[in-house]
Amino acid sequence: MAPLAVLLPGVCRLKHERRKNVVKFFRRGIPLVMVAATMLGWLGCSTPDVRNETVASANGDEIKVFELREFLGIRGGMTAASQVPAEKKKEALDRLVAGRLLAQEARARGLDNTGEYRDAVSRNEQGVLITALFRKEMESGLKIKDKQVEAEAKKLREADKNLSEADASLRARQVISEAEMRRIEGDLIAAAKKETASSIDRELVEKIGKGEKIEDNVALASVGAEKISYGEVKRQLQAVSPGSHVGQDLSRNPMAIEKMLDREITGRAMVAYAKKQGIEGSESARSVRKELERSVLINLLADKVVPKEVSVTDKEIGDAYAEHAQMFVRDGKKIPLSGVKERIRGFLQNSKRNKALEAYIEGLRKKAKITVIEGLLPKV
Repeated sequence: MAPLAVLLPGVCRLKHERRKNVVKFFRRGIPLVMVAATMLGWLGCSTPDVRNETVASANGDEIKVFELREFLGIRGGMTAASQVPAEKKKEALDRLVAGRLLAQEARARGLDNTGEYRDAVSRNEQGVLITALFRKEMESGLKIKDKQVEAEAKKLREADKNLSEADASLRARQVISEAEMRRIEGDLIAAAKKETASSIDRELVEKIGKGEKIEDNVALASVGAEKISYGEVKRQLQAVSPGSHVGQDLSRNPMAIEKMLDREITGRAMVAYAKKQGIEGSESARSVRKELERSVLINLLADKVVPKEVSVTDKEIGDAYAEHAQMFVRDGKKIPLSGVKERIRGFLQNSKRNKALEAYIEGLRKKAKITVIEGLLPKV
């Protein structure tokens, strides 16, 4: 069963390679894809937590502890990132602040009043409902008992004699919460599918695999009253690797088609279930939509301030090749510069784009009022 994150449409899908590189830059600190499980509710344990406290703000726009934890890899931000060094926490928080500043600047430029912005948000509305539904389930269904933590911590300490009681307890809470989230996630998907009848026309899928001509408007599956056409599936598969022949090949692969159909069926069933649960217009949905809007704005502004064309000289490529010579070895033999020249060029172009973005963010910082609650970082 696919995790919910796989079901969500990508936030503001990037049209160009250079925008993908911007995403990689921010992935170190600004998640640009909707996180399927942001946990806001109480965990059911006796230890007080600070996850809903403000750890920083940028021009009054607050950043909560759970957001920082999520970025650090703690799914849902529900347990402390105790094993993450202090400097990594600060770096991640720095990136989150940068994201706030970029989104604010995007609004100041009026990018939230553009057709591109509205289209990007509209394409991801279903993802908002799914994420908000999952949050609701987490708030009501995720409970971790102290006895569970104690038992898991004991196992961890038996496996690692050098593990302290405090570290074992923190790790145990993370292990249990992850397992509980997977359980709730699976139950939620199962409930949604049960309430929404669906089917796949496998005979048609097999015909496509045999090379038979199937028109794009032909329905390959149904979800409730909705139909999923072959054309829709092809567009989704081609989006896997835009600009290449991979998507075209996948659109004739029965296994790839069925996997995409299952993903689409699950996603649409989840949306229908979310609507039945009254998620539309809820506080949770508004909160998730705000995060989506911020991500879209970051993408749009970065697309404008990062240079479209970045030149790299042959000398720069040669210098990089010499500096990282140990990386260009295959089967014990050095790869000639001609064999890696374009790869090096792409790397250097990405590096220059990132530096341009960093310089732009630094300019925003100088004008901003930024507050960081240093005392909370150890508890993050």
